[in-house]
Amino acid sequence: MRRRRLVPAAALVAVLVLAGGACSSDGGDASGSTTTAGGDITSTMVGGGGGSATTAAGSAGGSSIVQAACDGLLESPETVRLDVPPLVEASGLAVSRTNEGVLWAHNDSGDTARVFAVGADGQRVDTFHLEGAQAIDWEDMAIGPTVDDAGQPIDDQDALYVADIGDNDAVRQNVTLYRVPEPNLAVESYSAPSQLGPVEAYPFQYPDGPRDAEALFIDRTDGSFYVIEKSLTGGAVGVYRGSVAGWDAAPAVPVTLERVGTIRPGRTIAASVTGADMTPAGDAIAVRTYGGVRLFPRPEGTSVIDALAAEPCRGPVPVEAQGEAVALTPAGDAYFTLPEGSTPTLSRWAP
Repeated sequence: MRRRRLVPAAALVAVLVLAGGACSSDGGDASGSTTTAGGDITSTMVGGGGGSATTAAGSAGGSSIVQAACDGLLESPETVRLDVPPLVEASGLAVSRTNEGVLWAHNDSGDTARVFAVGADGQRVDTFHLEGAQAIDWEDMAIGPTVDDAGQPIDDQDALYVADIGDNDAVRQNVTLYRVPEPNLAVESYSAPSQLGPVEAYPFQYPDGPRDAEALFIDRTDGSFYVIEKSLTGGAVGVYRGSVAGWDAAPAVPVTLERVGTIRPGRTIAASVTGADMTPAGDAIAVRTYGGVRLFPRPEGTSVIDALAAEPCRGPVPVEAQGEAVALTPAGDAYFTLPEGSTPTLSRWAP
């Protein structure tokens, strides 16, 4: 079991403060970055386009949850306690398109290579083990496209992507993204222990050395996945991009991702990036921190890094000792949060 880096007790005061609902701006800094909602995230462009930042309010595009956050309408979530005893360190979360009313979740480091199918009512639907996968430090998951025999995305068939990207001490020379077709729970039957396969492993490294990261999201509009670095000490963290297409079943060396930009989450532990998600339409991005959720509109034709340079709106989270998981609904009209701990509370935030 990998050593877990715990949030210092002195920092929990900041972590347990609910994020506000309205947009605000605190101006810029000397580097030309744009300070966004409450001073919690700033973005610096690195080779990803030079568009100026825009304000989320009034430009939420097709995602109603962004506009609701801008309007301060996310105050009372629907909550349910999860009856999934093995899920004690929830770190990744995704909302299914294939299985209505089902969410997928997984534990942090120390568990086996398994995912949990959970009903919106809090009941466990099933547990699935990923054939041949390892669980060194799983930190986030997303739902994206499967691929055909040529390795090209099939957008109307979904797969689970699980990111083994945790690296508290930034010493792992390469990390791994796993992909496995998502089962249709209504038509497929499984006997315990349920197995999912075939599982594809995509080992990769960063262009600037080992990084700790806990946030993954997938952009279906261009077949890319993105990883956002995590830092407990503040300062700039990298945004990295890879492709969901053309994976080599037996790569001779890990693929090197492209660093496409930088964001500045803030100067406190509460601003550490712990999760992320994007709608299937690609019109909204959610970035989770210990202290809240930042919702970025992504208008059509806008690159991901330009979208992250725009001013987001604050989405709240419950009072949680250590909340890391966030997942947008496929329609982009709500998001879910889930903390660590036994019988955790699943919260659905919608106007």
